[in-house]
Amino acid sequence: MIVAITGTSRGIGRALACHFAERGDRVFGCARGPVGIEHENYTHVVADLALSDGPKEFFRQIRRTEGRLDALINNAASALMNHFMLTPEDSIKQLFGLNLQAMLGCCREAVGLMSKTEYPAPSIVSFSSVAVCWSLPGQLVYAASKSAVEQATRSMSRELGAQNIRVNAIGLPPVRTALTRTVPHHKIEALIARQALPRQCEMTDIFGPVEFLLSTAARFVTGETIYLGGVH
Repeated sequence: MIVAITGTSRGIGRALACHFAERGDRVFGCARGPVGIEHENYTHVVADLALSDGPKEFFRQIRRTEGRLDALINNAASALMNHFMLTPEDSIKQLFGLNLQAMLGCCREAVGLMSKTEYPAPSIVSFSSVAVCWSLPGQLVYAASKSAVEQATRSMSRELGAQNIRVNAIGLPPVRTALTRTVPHHKIEALIARQALPRQCEMTDIFGPVEFLLSTAARFVTGETIYLGGVH
C-alpha cells in the first residue's frame, strides 16, 4: 500500500510510520520539521498542517512521486487540558485548526489521489479519544474537537461511499507516550480503572486495529469509531 501518515515526528505517528515501512508499505509522513526516520520505504515531507497550505504541500509530494494513494492516517493533533473558562480564544482556534480543519484538509487532498488507486479498499483512518465518551473535566475543548472528528467520520463516510473510499476512526484510551508520562501516575491509573481491560494502551495495541481498517478484510466497514480497551 501507499500510506500517508500525518504527525510522524513522535509518538503514535512515528510508531505507525516505522511499523508500516517495516511491513513493506510505501509510507509518506509529515511534520513541521525533520524526524530522523531512515528507511527506504519512508519519505518525509516538512509541512505545517496548521497552515492553510500545509495539507496541499504534503500531498503535492505524494502526487509528484506516486500519483495515487491507498490510505490516509490522520494522526497529527494537539491536546489542551484546561478549564474552558480559563482557555484563551486563540488556543481554542489553534486546537480546532489542527485537530479538525487540518484533518479535513488532508482528507480533501487525499480523496483526489485515492480516486486514482487500484487498491480495492482505499481508506481514511483518524484518531479520537476517550475524552469524548468520558467527558473528562478540563478537556472540554479537546473533547469537542475529537467529537467533531467522529462526526466528520460518519458524514464523510456517506459522502465518499459512492467512490468506494471508507472512512473510520479509532478512539484511544491513555497511550504510553512521552505526553502521558508527564501526567501524574494516579490520574492515569484512575482512567485505566474505567476500562474493561485494566492496563495502559501500548503502541503495538494500535497497530492491529489500524491494519484491519486499512485492509481489504474491512472493505465493508465505514463510518465507525472503534474504541480500544473497552472504555464504554
